[in-house]
Amino acid sequence: MRNEIRGAATVPAPSKRDKQSRRKFEQNRAVRTRLRNISKNLYKALDAGDTERATQFRDEAQKAYDKAASKGVIHTNKAARKTSRFDKALAGAGNEG
Repeated sequence: MRNEIRGAATVPAPSKRDKQSRRKFEQNRAVRTRLRNISKNLYKALDAGDTERATQFRDEAQKAYDKAASKGVIHTNKAARKTSRFDKALAGAGNEG
């Protein structure tokens, strides 16, 4: 895992920009971790055959990905791609059962 910001100054006193970068990096890392966890929960529910819980996770994931994209944490196209794949996986699980 990356612990340092790329291009950060190596002098003892960091610049204001470095401090801002560090702060945003920490905030964004928390959001990205939450997105990954929601995705994992969705796919675990699908594997277990629990489509009702998977649908709840899909709704939660769609909201979280769209919000992250609007805030600039992730790219808009990535959010659209992920939500599309969630819908596709959920539809496939519904047809199997």
